[in-house]
Amino acid sequence: MSKLKVKKVIIFKHGVSYYTLESTLKGSGSFELEFKIDEMNDILKSLFVLDTSDKGYISSISYDAAIETSQLLRSIMLNIPDVNSFSSLVTQIKGANVNLIIGGNKSITGQIIGTEIIEKLSKIDKIMEKILILLQDDDIIVKIPFSEIRSFDILNDEIKKDLKFFLETVIAGKKKDAKKIMINCESGGVDDIDRNIFVSYIRESPIWKTSYRLIMTKKQALEQKCLLSGWSLIENTTNQDWENIEVSLVAGLPISFIYSFYRPIFIQRPVIYPPKILSARPTDIENGLDMDEFDDYAVEAEEAMPAPVPMREVGGLRKKIMKPRPPSKPAASTSGFAGGISDDAFMDKMISQTKTQTKDLGELFEYSITNPVSIKRKQSALVPILTESIKTKRILLYNKNKHDKNPNACLEITNNTNLTLETGPVTIIYDDNLAGEAIIPFLNKDDTRLLNYAVEQAVIVIHEQQIQNLNVHRVKFGGGYSYEYYYTNSMTTYKIRNKTEEEKELYLDHPKSSGYKIVEKPVDPEETPNYWRFKITLKPKDAINFKLKEQKENYSSNYLWNYN
Repeated sequence: MSKLKVKKVIIFKHGVSYYTLESTLKGSGSFELEFKIDEMNDILKSLFVLDTSDKGYISSISYDAAIETSQLLRSIMLNIPDVNSFSSLVTQIKGANVNLIIGGNKSITGQIIGTEIIEKLSKIDKIMEKILILLQDDDIIVKIPFSEIRSFDILNDEIKKDLKFFLETVIAGKKKDAKKIMINCESGGVDDIDRNIFVSYIRESPIWKTSYRLIMTKKQALEQKCLLSGWSLIENTTNQDWENIEVSLVAGLPISFIYSFYRPIFIQRPVIYPPKILSARPTDIENGLDMDEFDDYAVEAEEAMPAPVPMREVGGLRKKIMKPRPPSKPAASTSGFAGGISDDAFMDKMISQTKTQTKDLGELFEYSITNPVSIKRKQSALVPILTESIKTKRILLYNKNKHDKNPNACLEITNNTNLTLETGPVTIIYDDNLAGEAIIPFLNKDDTRLLNYAVEQAVIVIHEQQIQNLNVHRVKFGGGYSYEYYYTNSMTTYKIRNKTEEEKELYLDHPKSSGYKIVEKPVDPEETPNYWRFKITLKPKDAINFKLKEQKENYSSNYLWNYN
């Protein structure tokens, strides 16, 4: 039996992978694939097989049924135990025709009657000997000791099939979670050339995971760039080795689902019983009467009765009732789904729609690994997917809701590569030392994000806030109320001290307050969904006060009729 080899694997982020397998075949033959029961739904809904030769074709694809081993064995007459298997088999096929070769190469053909056990005495102990009782073709019953039987040939083909099915089912049942798919190929009469067989399917698999190494020197920090190395963790959970295969990693979340396709589904139908028809009973049959022998008795009474309907009218009515309906018009025939397209055109259409490229695919992005990948079955591997120089800036980020006294050390990275960066952990190496760890979020091209990797304890921030209500500046009357409007000022002071001997750039996130507007500020801020972000330069060994003033208009109401 030929073997299919994995040639390409495309691993997605939503829990499946797309496999491409290839092999060559000369003449007719078959290929065997093995999967777990839970994988069969995905395999059966996506399996595609193609013989690329001119005349070769796929004759059938068969697979193990979704039935337990015990249920499969109930369909045959055999049940061979692990102990005394031969005697149990002989007993269960009573009546079968067999051919035996016994001692001295003597051949005996006959029909099994049964077995018996006889007791023999030896010099030391009793010996229990099993005897086969056989009805020979000449109708003579013979007894043959089991110890003399050299070969045992069952002549009944059905029993042979049952025995073979029993053994194949039992050995397959040893792998309780395994099911086989058999791909049968025919040569189409051309048996002397090698044909390429192509197989593809999707199956459940672990998602591919990404980790990064961000390496920066002091010189690179001044140039605001660093080296970003990305690695992908790939797991081969199949039972087949991957040897020099092509691997692609797709970022994105296409729709995927498990469709209950493997296990048989039975529809409950109503039970309709035939109508009960009583058998005919014997009845009394009246004798015929000659009406000419009878005279009229009461003419007047007969004349008063309504006249009978003429027979021709009755016949006409009967004809009218029994007149058959005109035959209905025959239904128009419909053509198949590819009725108007030739085989070559259909194949070209399929090929044109199934081409893939390593590029940005809109909702998806594919990483195609150039070098062949080899991973043994049930093993994993780290595979490099990118090594790029990326725009990076070292900054500090202060947010009083995250760390009250110290800012976070962050890297402001911009994805200036031609790749989409997947979410993953990053180890940050600065000046040959471990600076910290962070998480790179999903980054499209030219996206900018902040990565916090440490707490900068050499920069101290003290946060102070005061609230002040000013005098009423406007009064309004309406609906029996007076409304007095006044301003509320919120004054925030950030006392910042840089204890280092380096110049630092600090991003200060000031939370937005509902209804407040900034009326006094040292610099203009950037806006995020929940914060005002101020960018400040801290000189070495310097201490500053960063003051903000926010204002909000409030009012108080008074019910006028409460006053005299």
